[in-house]
Amino acid sequence: MPEVQHFVAREQELSDIWKALSCSDARRVVVLHGLGGIGKTQLTIAYAKRHRTEYSAFFWINSKDEDSIKQSFAKVARRILREYPSASRLAAVDMTGKLDEVVDAVLQWLSLPQNTQWLIAYDNYDNPKLSGQTNRTAVDIRQFLPEAYHGSIIITTRSSQVDIGKRMRVEKIKDVRHSLEILSHASGRQGVLKGTYIIQLRIATIKCQHRP
Repeated sequence: MPEVQHFVAREQELSDIWKALSCSDARRVVVLHGLGGIGKTQLTIAYAKRHRTEYSAFFWINSKDEDSIKQSFAKVARRILREYPSASRLAAVDMTGKLDEVVDAVLQWLSLPQNTQWLIAYDNYDNPKLSGQTNRTAVDIRQFLPEAYHGSIIITTRSSQVDIGKRMRVEKIKDVRHSLEILSHASGRQGVLKGTYIIQLRIATIKCQHRP
């Protein structure tokens, strides 16, 4: 997974994802949508790390296009076979053959009645197939989702029109201190936050001095 070294804040978003994926009366799907680079991927990774003990497996699917999705499913299949050599449906599939068969085998494995605690992320689903759209390169993500309603799914996309599950808009960080903390980690300047605190203190002092 494309993980950054430091992930900052977004506690409310992490809590909202957990609540949405904890319901049991419907398919547990969360769609994180927002501008490119806003932090959707890192938010997904942070959620997976925080709740890793609650899931039996976490799979990552690059959803840029259909070929990327199928290649990701092939990697997932190989990982499953390493952990569960007895997965007969997967073991019978030629991993160097048609990827459609590999995808179908993985989806069947995810849909097994006793296999209910997995988490799968479909990242960068930025070219969705929408109703009435004629774009031939657009991807219909539904054909790559398990049929069973158990398990949990997170989809990240720039599109606000992906109508699957619970949609959550990821916006830019509004807390100045959190933004400066990101800047501090990225620049390697650990004094950024301290300097900001001094500036804020001086501003507060000036206001007090000019108060009538």
